[in-house]
Amino acid sequence: MDKTACTLILAALAALLGGCGSGSSAPVAATPPPVSAPLTPTVPTAPTGVADTSGARGALLFNPPPLEQSLDPAGLAQALGRLGTAGAQILTAAGQPKCSVDFHHFEYSTVGAAGETTTASGSLMVPSGADPACSGKRPLLMYGHGSSALRNVRLGDLTPGAPYAETSATAAALYAAQGYIVIAPNYAGYDTSTLAYHPHQVAEQQAKDMIDALTAARKAFAKLPHPVTESGKLFLTGHSEGGYVTMATHRAMQAAGVSVTAAAPMSGRYAEGASYEATLGSAEAQRALTQLYGIAMLEFPLQFTAWQKAYGNLYAAPTELYQPAYAASIETLAPTLTPISTLIATGKLPPHLLANDMPGYASLPAAEQAAYGTPAQSLLQSRYVAALLDDIAAHPCPATSAVAPLDCASRHPMRNAWFKNDLRTWVPTAPVLMCGGHGDPKVPFFNATLTQAYFNAHGVGAGLVTVLDVDTPVLANDPYAGAKNLFAEARRLVVAANGNPADPANYHGYMAFAGCNVAARDFFKTYQ
Repeated sequence: MDKTACTLILAALAALLGGCGSGSSAPVAATPPPVSAPLTPTVPTAPTGVADTSGARGALLFNPPPLEQSLDPAGLAQALGRLGTAGAQILTAAGQPKCSVDFHHFEYSTVGAAGETTTASGSLMVPSGADPACSGKRPLLMYGHGSSALRNVRLGDLTPGAPYAETSATAAALYAAQGYIVIAPNYAGYDTSTLAYHPHQVAEQQAKDMIDALTAARKAFAKLPHPVTESGKLFLTGHSEGGYVTMATHRAMQAAGVSVTAAAPMSGRYAEGASYEATLGSAEAQRALTQLYGIAMLEFPLQFTAWQKAYGNLYAAPTELYQPAYAASIETLAPTLTPISTLIATGKLPPHLLANDMPGYASLPAAEQAAYGTPAQSLLQSRYVAALLDDIAAHPCPATSAVAPLDCASRHPMRNAWFKNDLRTWVPTAPVLMCGGHGDPKVPFFNATLTQAYFNAHGVGAGLVTVLDVDTPVLANDPYAGAKNLFAEARRLVVAANGNPADPANYHGYMAFAGCNVAARDFFKTYQ
């Protein structure tokens, strides 16, 4: 296996097992321009509003929610400038802000993967100002962020270096500053949430989380310093895990009779079963598992814990899946506030993912054997992994079928979990744009094309679902010329900074993120 192939497989595996994150970072090798004045870090404001401690889904814990900061158009442009290359590109793509934006931090009641009562938080971005786009009845947009193994995700924080600062800036500049009311949940398990884990890509829970955030935020609209009123238009979008969450939420809202104007899931793993089956079913990918380390390794328990909490059958005790030295604390290890290096140094994470008692280890070349540890130095129990891989081989599933991709005879609980969360189970009745790039090494583009094929095979209306590859040339009268040009410019900046455009952080987290966010904005303009 050549180095490039190995890199792509590693990226795919990291994405499959929890790493679908995107902080929309600037090119890895780029150096941001000097900052003339530091941005004062956001200091959380103590809640003073009326408290709702009922625990009912969609309860707004404090009404009105605290105002974290308020930026006029010039102030928002300056905040974007402090984010370096990425911020300048966001401002260019969005255009000059029309509205001032109030950033409110709101907290709400929702449920975890097991249905347990918990809390979550988010950012409510509210436009105001003299421009006609900033007053009167406003469209509402929900924005889903990418996943993170780190707990301190706080949307609405534009401080340089803050987790998801560029994602927050994108939602603010493209939408709130142009007149949208923006609701950007942090999800259960992040920020101030009382949940000790994150229900990563558990579709039912994440849709409930988003719907509860919408219910709670709406309760604040009339009590804000700048009260807002909805126009009746509801848009959904998000990137990476946020793309997955967007589609899961659209599906749930449609089933509940909630009217969605249009949705633009971006670079999400909607065809989850196909992703796992195609990647883990290959011998090359199985060998590549041995190379994962540090934060990539932490993404495994992030996902496994979510499935265990949701279904309760991945194992009877953590020691069935994890080596005893790590099993006791593993379910509360991610998301974490502890640096990954500290987790490794203190023995919370081992140096190896797989152990040398895996079947077939003795027949491997010495160079490959070196990537395996002893059972005491490894995270996963070999017999568990072997049983999973055996089930894939023994019970093939039609995961790429357009007609019945989930018609599977799997007998393994983990495999059943990823099929349960595959989103090819419905047909949208509102317009959908699925955007991504065909070269994405983190979330393969087939997630969009397979999902579109399923929709088409099950009677989706003509022209209702569009798949956009931003990594393609601009066509004559191309409605997404701006998105494609931005993707190309992002690639140029990566190369100019001596970065690798095929690197997952650059392609998925920067280039596709930039292009697809502009595509979503342009798509929504059609339905305002």
